Amino acid sequence: MRAIPTSPHFRIEKLGPGIYAAIARTRGYGLCNAGIVDLGGRTVVFDSMLTPMAGADLARAAERCTGRKPDWVVNSHWHGDHIWGNSAFHGGRVVSSRKVRELVLQKSRGQFEECRREFPKELAAMGGAKSPIRPADRPLVRAWFRGVLESPKKPSIVPPEVTFDEELVLIGSRRSLHLITYGGGHSPSDVFGYLPEERIIFAGDLAMVGLHPSVSDGWPDRWMRILRRMQRLRPDRVLPGHGPVGPGSTLGVVVRYLSDLDRIALGAVRQALSLDQVRRVRIPDRYEGWGFSLMFPENVLRAYQLELARPKVPS
Repeated sequence: MRAIPTSPHFRIEKLGPGIYAAIARTRGYGLCNAGIVDLGGRTVVFDSMLTPMAGADLARAAERCTGRKPDWVVNSHWHGDHIWGNSAFHGGRVVSSRKVRELVLQKSRGQFEECRREFPKELAAMGGAKSPIRPADRPLVRAWFRGVLESPKKPSIVPPEVTFDEELVLIGSRRSLHLITYGGGHSPSDVFGYLPEERIIFAGDLAMVGLHPSVSDGWPDRWMRILRRMQRLRPDRVLPGHGPVGPGSTLGVVVRYLSDLDRIALGAVRQALSLDQVRRVRIPDRYEGWGFSLMFPENVLRAYQLELARPKVPS
């Protein structure tokens, strides 16, 4: 029996025979969760984490868990915390949607360079009394910023080399993993993984557990439609992009959050609130204890701006 590998960047949780979750540690340089699947003769890693350091540990963990080096590395979307570990997977082919590849090529280098410029200032400000980041969130955010700053100054940005438009099935002798995109909700293109026999979904950032999702690059209405389609698959468990493994009902919790966000934004438009007032909208009680609370003001602002831009229906 293989020992469960360890890393300062994540912990491994077994979800079933040959199926594992790499859950990002608060003070590690992984930030996002990852999935490891033994297809039978092929090993798949779902999301490569924030840094090459975490990615290298993830590649080793996948080999330890399955007995072979990763053959496939799936990117759920273009955001850096899910793809900057790609370069650590030597010999593994990176796969995602065609749109994700385009976005990685267009945006990822610029996103990394902007983070390297801004994070030192944000780290310095985090200890101040006026920091918008709650004390409970600071260890995670500090690790996020430090991980980027300790990454190579000119990292190898590895885009997906194998792409698909709607669905790609990776088949092994033991099981198959369905890679599916219903378009963009959290980002312009979101890919999730589905194991039909085990009814497990690797959701990427389409789902979070106990944390505020980020809507700054997305659309709440489209996101909700995607989640409702995912619910029809009737998953038993969901590996979110961030947070612990959750039940299938996790998807409905995110739908409710996004619906509440749209309701708050519509109310702000009807009250003609200023941008400053929108940013100061209070977090609803049911989400008050969630982590990543720094996301909420920008989420409300994004939903508000989308509501303002929505074509008005004649009365």
